[in-house]
Amino acid sequence: MATHDYVLDNATGANFRSDLNNALAAIVSNNSSSTEPSTKYAYQWWADTNEGVLKIRNSSNDGWVTLLQLDGTLTLEDGSNTAPALGFRDDLNTGIFSSAADTLDITCGGTTRGSFSSSGLTVTGNVTATTFVGNIDAVDGDFDGTLEADAITVAGVALATVIAGTTVTTATNANHVSVADNESTNEENLIPFIEDASATGNVGLESDGDFSYNPSTGTVTATIFKGNIDAVDGDFDGTLEADAITVAGVALATVIAGTTVTTATNANHISVADNESTNENNLIPFIEDASATGNVGLESDGDFTYNPSTGTVTATKFVGDGSGLTGIDSGSGAQGGGSDEIFYLSDKNATANYTVTGHNAMVAGPLTINSGVTVDVAADCVLTIV
Repeated sequence: MATHDYVLDNATGANFRSDLNNALAAIVSNNSSSTEPSTKYAYQWWADTNEGVLKIRNSSNDGWVTLLQLDGTLTLEDGSNTAPALGFRDDLNTGIFSSAADTLDITCGGTTRGSFSSSGLTVTGNVTATTFVGNIDAVDGDFDGTLEADAITVAGVALATVIAGTTVTTATNANHVSVADNESTNEENLIPFIEDASATGNVGLESDGDFSYNPSTGTVTATIFKGNIDAVDGDFDGTLEADAITVAGVALATVIAGTTVTTATNANHISVADNESTNENNLIPFIEDASATGNVGLESDGDFTYNPSTGTVTATKFVGDGSGLTGIDSGSGAQGGGSDEIFYLSDKNATANYTVTGHNAMVAGPLTINSGVTVDVAADCVLTIV
């Protein structure tokens, strides 16, 4: 082991030769020593026998770069994904580095694409290979090509056992199909049919674009309906064509008993809703011709109404002697058994405000006007109290 400052001093022949031999010995041994040379130069070699590695001085001559073990083992710096320890002269951000202990990483273009560790291999991106040999233990798998295997297991059970000896051909032979629950979406859904009405067993399904169902409206749409339609209610917006029509199980021809049906105005009865309390003015129907009999039309008069919540009949004018009217309070001041119309009765107290206008008025007195009540008489009118 030898080191030297690589400066040959002037000396006698023997001393100069000894100094030169020491310099040559340091060169051939790569300055091997357990301690670094006392005099150091940029790019100088040093075989560090203490650490057992070969080092080279850096370009700034302020540190050492470890190259390899003295036993021949090649060692690298840890590096990073952008500056790998082992790179390429024309592509320095692609190569190998170590991101942690017991981890080997591969970087391409400054991005880590693969990492080997004690837990296995992690790959970022797609893996492409002609053949995979061995076990593939994955959480999920997506094979876009052909999957070939000597044996396939499902949850640890051989696939042949899982399918119970059934020969799998296509999904059309499944015993069941998955059906989504959709009860309200406003869309025209096609209805599936068995492709051959006489087929049994494994058969195909098909759909007809002219036959659909809308779950939001509950509407079934088809070009033609054939057969019996047994419904609670029916609303046919188009034309109803049938070889025979029955009403409550009786032929329509029997129900109408030979009568020619023209319009609903010829019905023997009409449906009337029962409304006894709603606070609204209901129009009252009339026969459109006072002298008509038989099948006639109905009409209403907007000036003649009835309010069921108040029991009030409203009209512009009532005409007649009113002798048949009851419940009209004519006063109770005159008592007797006769039917002579000789009395005009009036109240003795005015309990509300009154204004005599457009006519003269007469009151059988005396008249008491309650406190807070006023009786006004227009200038051209007269109020007489008898």
